[in-house]
Amino acid sequence: MNSVREYGRAVTTPFGAPAGAMETFIEVPFELGGKKVFPDGLIRVKWGKKVWVALVEVKTGTNELQREQLENYLDVAREHHFDALITISNEIAPAPGVHPTVVDGRKLRSVAMYHLSWSEVLTLAVMQREFRGVADPDQAWILGELIRYLEHPKSGALEFSDMGASWVPVRDAVTSGTLRKADKDAAEVAGRFDALLRFASLKLGQRLGAEVTQVLSRAETTDPVLRTTALTNMLVTDGVLRGQVRIPNTVSPLTVTADLRAGQVTCSFDLTAPTDGRATTRVNWMLRQLKDSPDSSASRRSSPVSEPELRNCSASHGRTLRR
Repeated sequence: MNSVREYGRAVTTPFGAPAGAMETFIEVPFELGGKKVFPDGLIRVKWGKKVWVALVEVKTGTNELQREQLENYLDVAREHHFDALITISNEIAPAPGVHPTVVDGRKLRSVAMYHLSWSEVLTLAVMQREFRGVADPDQAWILGELIRYLEHPKSGALEFSDMGASWVPVRDAVTSGTLRKADKDAAEVAGRFDALLRFASLKLGQRLGAEVTQVLSRAETTDPVLRTTALTNMLVTDGVLRGQVRIPNTVSPLTVTADLRAGQVTCSFDLTAPTDGRATTRVNWMLRQLKDSPDSSASRRSSPVSEPELRNCSASHGRTLRR
């Protein structure tokens, strides 16, 4: 972050840091309650008279962030009037702005706490080097080495690999019809599903060079419990988990539906047909949009729809084609 200016700013600006000179330190010792604590890192950014400081705590592999440790660092940050605590681990937050580790809310009154998954750290690096650019060639090389390191299987930066220990019991309960809304496993699987969507968004964004984000309502963003409750109800009632991903310059959000009863995952876009002209005109217009789609697409058709075919189609009255 200190060596590649553009990357350092990409990481810290969303957390409130100014676009100034950055200094970074590792394992800075602090006194807290008669003992010494050692946060993994400290970031200091100066811009004129403004100084922004954040402590950093890092976990790799399957190691998870610890509440007591984070609360100690929040106390250190408060005593020294630092601005933030940034955590990095392989844990993926269930929703934007939600930290994967629950801490005493009183400790967040004067210090903000932010989280980055290693997937996000890698995505920011790829986006900066491949799409946004790094002015200095040497700095670009350094960032490339970071990317190469994080992509190595032994780096400790793991990808989202499973749905957690509750997945099999919940899947079996859905199949047998015994899942209940009060089951804790159902809420855990719902949270993991949203984490999966966020991870998929990051990976897709890396490939496209665009910001791909999960679609959530304003209420769900403000109160993640609403989203978890809605997914749990959906899982209990219909046996499915459903979410949306917003991809820039696409006709609609991508809807991802996991049907646990059928053992099937469906991805679809909704495309609205023109409202004028005959029904066959509208349907054929939509089919023309798919002329370059892969042969495996379920909705692919090379020839126009005739009027008799349309009359025989049970869905002929609809104006939406799902692909």
